[in-house]
Amino acid sequence: MRLARLLTIRSMRKRTSRTVLTLFGILLGVSALFAINHVNEKAFSSLTSFFEGTSGKVHLEVKNAALGESVPLEILEKAEEVEGIETLVPVVEAAALLKQEKEEEENPLSMGVLGQGQNGITLYGVDLSQEKAVRDYVLAEGSYFRKDSDLSEILLVQDYAIERGLKLGDEIKIQTSSGVLEAKISGLLRKEGAGLLQFGKAGFLPLKGLQKYLDMGESVTRLDVRVKGEAEDPKRVEDVESALTEVLGESYQVSAPSAQSGDTSGMLSGYQISLNFMAGIALFVGAFLIYNAFSMTVTERKRELGILRCVGLTRGQTALRILEEGVLLGLIGAFLGILLGILLSDGLSYFMERFLGQPVERGGYSMALIVRSMGIGIFVTLLSAVLPALQAGKVSPLEALRVHTQRKVGRLERYLWVPGLLLLLVSAGILLANPFSYDVQFRLGSLTVFSLFVGATLLIPGTIRFWQHLLKGLFTLIFGDMGELGTRNIMRAKNRTMLTVAALMVGVSMIVSTEGITGSFRKDLSLWMDSYLGGDVFISAALPVDLSLREDIEDQEETLYVSPSVMETAYWEKEGETDESVTLLGIDPKTYGEVTSYVFSEENVEEEEVLRRFSMGRKIFISEASAAKLNLTVGDEMVLKTLEGPVSFEIIGVLLDYSSQGILLTATLDDLQQYFGADKASGFSIRLKEGEDATAYVEKLRDLFEEDYELLIESNKELRIQAENLMAQAFSMFDVLGLLSVVVAALGVLNTLTMSVLERTREIGMLRSMGMTRTQVVKMVLSEAGLLGIIGGILGLFLGLLLSYILISAMGIMSGYQLEFVLPRSAIYTSILVAFVTSLLAAVFPARKAARIPVLSAIQYE
Repeated sequence: MRLARLLTIRSMRKRTSRTVLTLFGILLGVSALFAINHVNEKAFSSLTSFFEGTSGKVHLEVKNAALGESVPLEILEKAEEVEGIETLVPVVEAAALLKQEKEEEENPLSMGVLGQGQNGITLYGVDLSQEKAVRDYVLAEGSYFRKDSDLSEILLVQDYAIERGLKLGDEIKIQTSSGVLEAKISGLLRKEGAGLLQFGKAGFLPLKGLQKYLDMGESVTRLDVRVKGEAEDPKRVEDVESALTEVLGESYQVSAPSAQSGDTSGMLSGYQISLNFMAGIALFVGAFLIYNAFSMTVTERKRELGILRCVGLTRGQTALRILEEGVLLGLIGAFLGILLGILLSDGLSYFMERFLGQPVERGGYSMALIVRSMGIGIFVTLLSAVLPALQAGKVSPLEALRVHTQRKVGRLERYLWVPGLLLLLVSAGILLANPFSYDVQFRLGSLTVFSLFVGATLLIPGTIRFWQHLLKGLFTLIFGDMGELGTRNIMRAKNRTMLTVAALMVGVSMIVSTEGITGSFRKDLSLWMDSYLGGDVFISAALPVDLSLREDIEDQEETLYVSPSVMETAYWEKEGETDESVTLLGIDPKTYGEVTSYVFSEENVEEEEVLRRFSMGRKIFISEASAAKLNLTVGDEMVLKTLEGPVSFEIIGVLLDYSSQGILLTATLDDLQQYFGADKASGFSIRLKEGEDATAYVEKLRDLFEEDYELLIESNKELRIQAENLMAQAFSMFDVLGLLSVVVAALGVLNTLTMSVLERTREIGMLRSMGMTRTQVVKMVLSEAGLLGIIGGILGLFLGLLLSYILISAMGIMSGYQLEFVLPRSAIYTSILVAFVTSLLAAVFPARKAARIPVLSAIQYE
């Protein structure tokens, strides 16, 4: 037994390329699995820490139900009378921008799901003597501001200050809605407790000073409530919440401070669906590589294994030697996979940070995740090595000594197409029905997609003869008589052919499905951009600006129409349920239609009549995603809390929208001014006169307004380019996966043809002795490779189209965005060509090796 183990190690050293190929397969699967799961954990941990850390010891928050309005002093006095409250802490909160020299302009489309851009900072007016009862303020350096400092001093978070190149004692300028505030950094906080607010993008000022600066009198933005007793007692918190709601009335909203975390986690889960799916595909292609490499090893070592069987090695011991090699390679590959996964996780964290718009913690690798990832890697390695090991154990000693002997096809292998067809049909049916609406991680969906690939793979052996008959004419035309001879060779080792074609199929299907999904998004995104941006130039206000800016823009001679938009937040009063926050977009119906257009998701909309009703007021449009999520439709009423109390608004249309604003409602500008006191614009859409240069106009506006306003001004042409780039970034990982799958498929073709040449060495020698030239040998091997490529390309094309249609339908059901499937014509034209060319390139080395075999040596080969 010890000798057999030494021979196993010797074989691994001797066949370096095969060992490296196996390690690569293990490394690929383990690294992807580890990196994706690690980043998923850190992203959720980051969100959880944020919402838990920022709330601190706060159990409830009290805000004005008409968001944007403040909480007056008398409400604080009323709340103090409620039993069960330990502490009431007033807080002023204001959005702002840090002004720095030569600051790079932000892309208004690139902010993360938490909605704060790179330069954004939130100012908090606090009374530290009260605040420390509910949040920790831990100084890293410097000192707290003095109570009477009158906004001359500010506290920043240390990490944010370092990121922005600031240090203790620096004077900074901050743009607010009331002007530019100048303050000296008196202290830097650690990123814990209060330092976690807004992921560290926060500045802390004296409460009374900020109230005076913002002209708020003694009013505050909110009241933070700490309940007496243990925070873990939900009943006590619920009792206080009910008492506060009764005392303060419907004009004030009482809720838990972390209520918004659900929506953000839901958006993050949508992105993680694709990551989990990628991990599954990485394991699939890794398992294919491992199986192929072990099959090659068994083929090359048949003579050696035959000798061992002759000297007493049993079938079980023979199979065990292969499995031992699998365990050893699995351990080494899994360890290397963890090291590579650590490197990959940093890159993947960057993508997640771009999605969130906030930092994701690096490092802190979980030992449980490391062990689990390594265990899965070793298990997949053993699973992939089982069939080659059993094949090695089944061969008799006499057969093993004859390399050229053809293995008989068992009954199980002959009827693999039956379970394959069933698995394919069932998986496709389940995916089309999409019962995964509540599985936010899409784990069952990913498993079903994996089953779809397995089913298609099992169908391949039963259809090889069909493909050979169908395509032999084409290869005879390309390669002559050698073409038909080469195409017949793929039927000799159907298992290897199956996995090689499957690898090509997976690579091509990933390319086709990615192109299909991207094309569908691109079409609907273009429609939405026409509606959301409209006109020729779009202005986004980093901080809300006075609506009077509209007149300044209209005064420019190049301007034809200006349509302002106002973004406000309100509470939707749901009968018998907790009130829910909604985003209101206010537009001017008179100018909006002149600058852009309405994109209704319903068909046969009488637009003129709908717009006439809309302009009358108290009518709203709802975004398509919100309507699907909330099961609302045209004719339904939504009661919103306003300055005048609860007011009912009727839904009269459903609009296409991709702005990720949660529940998005569109109302008239007049309604927002009347019912919500909105007097600040968040953006302007501009239509220029015929023939005017949008680029020159953008530069002119920047020069005019850069001193007085913080505006992001772009031509719509530039914004469309930026949107395309952002979408390309979002799908870049799928492109990488498709490319990686094609590379793995190429390695599979190389391995398969090398094994084919090895097994047919004597046959090739005999053909050469009968007059076959080296060129004809090359053509024979290339035609075999080409047929593998075309089969994989055709199957991958159909599977990719099916997969893209299914995923688009699934995303529509789960997210509410009803995308229209767009046939990816460019992918159809190129997918088969890519598979064909990849196979031919991978076949060059085996073909040259076959052509160079000496005739006499080949005939004597055993």
